[in-house]
Amino acid sequence: MKENLPVITIIVPVHNTKKYLKRCIESILSQTYQNLEIILIDDGSTDGSEQLVEAYAKSHKQIKAIHQENQGLSSARNSGLQAANGKYISFVDSDDCVEPDMINRLFCTLVESQADITVCSFKEIYPNGKITHFNKNYSKTTYDTESALKAMLLEQGFIVSATMKLFPAKFFKDINFPTGKLHEDVGTTYKLIMQANLISFIPEELYIYHHHNDSIISKFDNRKLDIIELTDQMCNDIDKKYPHLKNVTNERRIRARFSVLRQIPLKHQETPKILSYLKNHKSYIIKNPEATKIDKLALRLALISPRLFQLSYKLFK
Repeated sequence: MKENLPVITIIVPVHNTKKYLKRCIESILSQTYQNLEIILIDDGSTDGSEQLVEAYAKSHKQIKAIHQENQGLSSARNSGLQAANGKYISFVDSDDCVEPDMINRLFCTLVESQADITVCSFKEIYPNGKITHFNKNYSKTTYDTESALKAMLLEQGFIVSATMKLFPAKFFKDINFPTGKLHEDVGTTYKLIMQANLISFIPEELYIYHHHNDSIISKFDNRKLDIIELTDQMCNDIDKKYPHLKNVTNERRIRARFSVLRQIPLKHQETPKILSYLKNHKSYIIKNPEATKIDKLALRLALISPRLFQLSYKLFK
């Protein structure tokens, strides 16, 4: 049976995540899909992750280990893509894990719907044990390209992350993750979706996203400003091809600023620029039929008091 299934490559970048790595790898080894190639890219780890990667590669023939100097998540994923032999590609972050049936469900849905890309939903687990379910009664859907972009930008069941998706390897022929950037998925996933004719979404939460206190998203540094640059580029590209999505892309531009504003020190030199953008483009939310009530409230809070905006986010997080 295995011989009749195409090889699917799962790419896992690894950097100093030893305390989560075994959980991640074991969840991938437990997949019910039987023809997997697993590529672990040790991106200059110094906490023992590098030895664990090597140990798994030596004891499991479907696992391939790559070791490189620390160059960041994008570079690690790009190294995985260069080494991949699979017909399809999926990504898993090394501090997350996946349900045993994720790859099989994504693949079977792809075949049944004759889609180019398949996507599942996910849940988030926080250090205090809190679980957030991302799927809010969304149903199984096969989208055309424009509808998939809209659903992704509005986060209707799935998000811009490269994880929790199954892509054809050929889609990466001219696409790499942007090196030296944070929020690299914002600069990549939409380009892959724009190559697809059909994208199928399944509402099961098959990917498990683990938050932890040493996560890269828990601290602010200047690289977090990359989300604004990459979001604007994504929205510009989508606007050119799908002008009907401008209400959606305009809202997304505002949300990128919200994402930074809720974390950035208010005395940071970029804070006034963000607030000026929100003031000058408030119509992107106020007059936008795609904008949510939460977006409208957040905009008003940000313009009245950025500190109150930040406190409100921490309160309702």
